[in-house]
Amino acid sequence: MVTKDNFPEIHSTPNWFQTWLIRGTFIILLGPLVLLLYAAPIAFYVDGTVSGEGIIAFSVFYYPFMVLMCVLAFRYFKRSRKDAVIHVRVNKEGIVYEKANGSVEVLRYKDLDASYDRVIVFDVYAKIPRNGPTELRVFYDGQERSVRFHNDAAYSYHPGNLRELRSHFIRGITLFRPDLRVGSQVYSNFFINPETFEFDKKYYWKTMILVGLFMILIFLAIEWYMQHRFGGSPIFDLFKN
Repeated sequence: MVTKDNFPEIHSTPNWFQTWLIRGTFIILLGPLVLLLYAAPIAFYVDGTVSGEGIIAFSVFYYPFMVLMCVLAFRYFKRSRKDAVIHVRVNKEGIVYEKANGSVEVLRYKDLDASYDRVIVFDVYAKIPRNGPTELRVFYDGQERSVRFHNDAAYSYHPGNLRELRSHFIRGITLFRPDLRVGSQVYSNFFINPETFEFDKKYYWKTMILVGLFMILIFLAIEWYMQHRFGGSPIFDLFKN
């Protein structure tokens, strides 16, 4: 049984498959965009939309501007690398972020605050932002803050034990800050067993199956509506043909 006295320290461990998958996706999305921006003037010239004299006059200003933007972007990524999180660990103190510049940032249990928002009744809760995955939120230094458990994959690696780091941090809150109210949705949204603080695989797969069945029903409902309203479904007819 884990207590305050034997609370272990957990370190982030790399998952190189996910790391290179993230990096590859970024390159695949960014690479063609950059090439398109550089090739756009040439494409207009080949298409005949712009004359040769016009494309030369435009290129005199356009390409130096593009080169300048690339240099500024390179410098920005170079500067941000110094502040990149390369290692994460959770221990008795809280969650520790080790950065590429050698500095360490610590989110301590003792510094967590109670909720000051009348709408938010919990001190630790889960929130789904408009864009992105569900976040663990706490109150720290007089303001609401999301807790990150991943490294910067571009500069280090993507942790393979992210769920374990999160659940261990939540366990630490319950042990070292029992005065804070942890919302029940924290356990359900992150599929954590509230008794063992382990990843609840059974509940996770049950939820995924239900979501999958729900999506199938939605598509079937769309198909039925399109068939009866318009006599055909442009989406599903593509698969039929």
